[in-house]
Amino acid sequence: MAIGGIQLVGGVRGEPGMTGDATVDSHVRFMGPVFAGYGLAWLDATTDDEPDLDRLRILAGLMALGGVGRLVTRATRGRPHRFHDVLLAVELAAPVVTEVLGRRERAAHG
Repeated sequence: MAIGGIQLVGGVRGEPGMTGDATVDSHVRFMGPVFAGYGLAWLDATTDDEPDLDRLRILAGLMALGGVGRLVTRATRGRPHRFHDVLLAVELAAPVVTEVLGRRERAAHG
């Protein structure tokens, strides 16, 4: 959610290494609330007594698709700012961690 707020307020200045014209800034500021909503969806899926594992898997899959998009950029445009290495690691690890924890939770409860 914080990333979304930073993008909405800061535009291209809100992310290390990001530059761009008005079109890129507009896109970043548009995506900010989308990221914030995505964060809220994660929180909503985990706040009940029993996390909604199906929704968490969908959200983790969407995050992984974002990571795949970053890999496409690397293959077609080159390596972005090193900050994106951290983001890529999180985007590719989150689905694995979510699945491991989900399987552990299901095994413990049933």
